[in-house]
Amino acid sequence: MKLLVTGGSGYVGAAILRRAPANWQIAATYLAHPIQQPHAAFFCVDIRDAHTIAKLFADFQPDVVIHTAALMFGDEMMTTNIDGSRNLARAATQHHTRFIHLSSDVIFDGEHAPYAETDSPAPITPYGKSKARAEQVVRDEFATPVIVRTSLVYGFDPIDPRTRLVLSGEMPQLFTDEYRCPIFVDDLADALIELAQNDFVGGLNVAGPQRLSRYEFGLKLAQALGAEIRFQSAVSASSPSPRPRDCTLDISRARKLLQTRLRSVDEVLAYSF
Repeated sequence: MKLLVTGGSGYVGAAILRRAPANWQIAATYLAHPIQQPHAAFFCVDIRDAHTIAKLFADFQPDVVIHTAALMFGDEMMTTNIDGSRNLARAATQHHTRFIHLSSDVIFDGEHAPYAETDSPAPITPYGKSKARAEQVVRDEFATPVIVRTSLVYGFDPIDPRTRLVLSGEMPQLFTDEYRCPIFVDDLADALIELAQNDFVGGLNVAGPQRLSRYEFGLKLAQALGAEIRFQSAVSASSPSPRPRDCTLDISRARKLLQTRLRSVDEVLAYSF
């Protein structure tokens, strides 16, 4: 198996590189942050550059692509998430490469949870809009993609960036009325690796089974890590910009399809600490 991972220096991408089978040939892209991972080839690539993407596919000839590269904010977010996804899906079509695209639960407005794979996007944030549009361009360019919608990704080795901000006090407020389905990074990586090896096509919600408010989630993480609580509870109405309140994903399809167990936060914490 020849696997190409975009965003190999990102949190999910790095987990895929760590957990992929040792006998696979693996290549990964990065842009701003070089990758420190043995047994893989690394390419500094701006996925917005269609020519560079075409050359990468021609040189490496991947059997499957797991596309995790994305930006959550900034002036380049829209072009990276949308144009980059288009370039990758187009190259995958030309090279008959299996294409797995990582999307997000925030493509929804948070008013009609739980969301199934058949529910239509209705994003209300800039990032959500970029990811919803990315899904569409992938479908426009590639006939049979796998589009995985996931939720808050967390982990401990290393600690994920969001948890690090929460524990340091750099996210001083967590909402009690904003609900997500956090997923352990190893579980998500294993699910994506499993999808790279089967023949499923279409949309798939891959998230944790436990619906938690952002505040509840923060408390559980702080307690498990023995950290001082440096955040306060708040309600989403206090946010200066609109936010989706409840992005709970229905994962019943994934639970039937995947051998990978999608564990609750409580299960992961009990096992890890």
